[in-house]
Amino acid sequence: MEFQYDLGGGSSAIVKKYQVAATNTTIGRPYLKGATDGTGLVVATVSGAVDFVGVNIDTAGTYVTAQQSDNSDTARLQSTIINPLAVYRARLAGGAANEALSIRTVTTASTDGLTVTTSAYDSNIPDMNEGTVWGYSGANAGKVRKITSTAANAATVIVAFPYDIAVGDTFLFAGIHPLHTITAQFGTDMTNIDATVAIAGDATVITVEMILNDLAGSGTTESYALIQFADSLLGATVT
Repeated sequence: MEFQYDLGGGSSAIVKKYQVAATNTTIGRPYLKGATDGTGLVVATVSGAVDFVGVNIDTAGTYVTAQQSDNSDTARLQSTIINPLAVYRARLAGGAANEALSIRTVTTASTDGLTVTTSAYDSNIPDMNEGTVWGYSGANAGKVRKITSTAANAATVIVAFPYDIAVGDTFLFAGIHPLHTITAQFGTDMTNIDATVAIAGDATVITVEMILNDLAGSGTTESYALIQFADSLLGATVT
């Protein structure tokens, strides 16, 4: 994930170096307060980011604890963005391994623009209710709606899409929505959001906004959630 802006009005990231307690070769991962009797910051889990500190912009190298025969310093310091009101851009992935989002094809038309029916995809397994659906191709390409209920093969919205939903139109889905769903699950490397998960865990993540692209904008691989970590060690919301 990448720093985008600060909700306090700033546009610059504040970066500090800290000892870390693990070897990590991936940039853009969220880090948390170190454990009791630990040696430094620890990497967040896929569904938990309590006592969030920041996101790394470099890696500290191999974690070392023992004194070295050449007397080299064993400290492993990592550059970490620590703005407590920072907003980060995380790509929406179609699975835990950061796959592309899956394209869902309409199989039953909707002349009122309220139902996206896809016989090859159950939007309630896992349940995308309270999440987001947007047009990938067809007359409603690029149009975004909040999902308000789901059933086998069908997702319903209250605010109609502007055009009839035709057989063969395609849509994309994500299990989050701005300022409504406050939790999200990360992919396995914790730099992206797994958009296929029905949210049940608490990652203390707020979706501030979403950048959702259609076919013309390579939406399966170029759609994003802009997120804030609500439980910040350096902010006012720490638990």
